[in-house]
Amino acid sequence: MENNEYQDKIHRYLSNAMESWERSQFENDMKSNQELKLAVEFERKLLTGLQMVGDEELRKQIRNVHNDLEQQQFFEEKDNIISINSINKRTFMKRIIAIAAAAVVILGVVWFNFLKEKPAADPNAVFAQHFKPETTRVGEVIAGFPAGFAGEPTAQDSLKEALKLYEQGKYDEAAAALDSVLVRHPANDTATFYLGMAHLNSERYARALEVLTPITANESSAFKLESTWYLGLCYLKVDNGLDKAKDIFSGLANNAEYKDRQAAKGVLNLLEK
Repeated sequence: MENNEYQDKIHRYLSNAMESWERSQFENDMKSNQELKLAVEFERKLLTGLQMVGDEELRKQIRNVHNDLEQQQFFEEKDNIISINSINKRTFMKRIIAIAAAAVVILGVVWFNFLKEKPAADPNAVFAQHFKPETTRVGEVIAGFPAGFAGEPTAQDSLKEALKLYEQGKYDEAAAALDSVLVRHPANDTATFYLGMAHLNSERYARALEVLTPITANESSAFKLESTWYLGLCYLKVDNGLDKAKDIFSGLANNAEYKDRQAAKGVLNLLEK
C-alpha cells in the first residue's frame, strides 16, 4: 500500500469515517499487529496536539513532524493486512523515538501556552460594564400605587415617596425613607429591594449584600431573580467575593426562569477569562 493511502486509512479510522466492516477489520489488524497499534496511537497523539494548538507556527511544526512520518516507507499491505515494511523494521524504533522526542518538545510548548496562568479577571471592570441603576421598574412600581387621599399618609404613600427619591437619584435620602418604611413593615420586599439598590448606588456594597441576600432566598418575592443579579455584582466589589460572584452568575445563566440569562453568561465569560 502507498504510504499516503496508509495515512488516509489511519485518519479515517481516527475520525470515525470508516464503514463498520472496515473499522472492524482495522481494529482486528491492530489487535494482532503491535506495530500498527503503536503507529495509530502515535498518530492520535499528534492529531490531539494539533487540535490543541492555537498558534499557527506550532501548527506548522507539528505538520512537519507529521509529514516526516509520511515520507518514510515503513508500511505495506498484503492480503488486506497492514504491516511494517521489512527493510524498515530495523530503523522503525529509532525513527519513532526521534519523532516522538520532537513531538514532546512541541506539545510541551503547546501545554505551556494552554495551561499557563491566565491574567486574573478585573472585577471592577466587569462591574462597571454591567451595572446600571434600576430605574425602569421603579417607575412602573410608583405608577402602580393608587392616588393618595387627604389626611394621614398611608404606608403606601410613604413607600411611594421613598421610591420617588430613589428614582430622582437621591439615594441617601431614599435609603433613610425606606428604612423608616421597613421599621413598620419589615416584610415589604419592594422596600427591601430598593433599600439594597440605594446602598448599591451609593457604593455601600457590604450593606447592599446584607439587604439583598434575604430576598434571593425568598421564593415568593417578585424581586428574587433581580436581587440575585445585583447580589452577584455586589460580590465583585467586596474582598474575596469573586468566587461567590461566579457561582451566582453561573446559577442565573442556567436558570430557565431568568430572562437575562445571556447577560449572566456574558458576565461569567468575562470572569473566567
